[in-house]
Amino acid sequence: MFWTKLATGTVLPVHPYGQPTDLIVPGDYDGDGKTDIATARSSGGAIHWYSKRSTDGVMIGPVIFGVAATDDPVQGDYDGDGKTDIAVWRSTGLFISRSTATGAATYFALGSNGDYAVAAFNSH
Repeated sequence: MFWTKLATGTVLPVHPYGQPTDLIVPGDYDGDGKTDIATARSSGGAIHWYSKRSTDGVMIGPVIFGVAATDDPVQGDYDGDGKTDIAVWRSTGLFISRSTATGAATYFALGSNGDYAVAAFNSH
């Protein structure tokens, strides 16, 4: 564990996580009401998702979901169960989400080729 000191003198813990090229994909992946540390990484042409549960600190991943060349991470609670779902929006106008309960993928057309997924605002 590392620590950083703010200009106010307050000392905060710093948790190293991920790689410099990872996308930060925040969300409540374990459904406890707290945002979990999470990243998405391009590897071997796929998107690898990693998260650290805030409930117990357990690392999850990689969960391989999405194609790095064509998909934008658009995580969110799409099935209404209180947990962030892994999801991607494909540049061809296809939205794909992964159920937190079953792991099953749901596909539906959304937008057109060349659009930008508004839900990608929460990936950094």
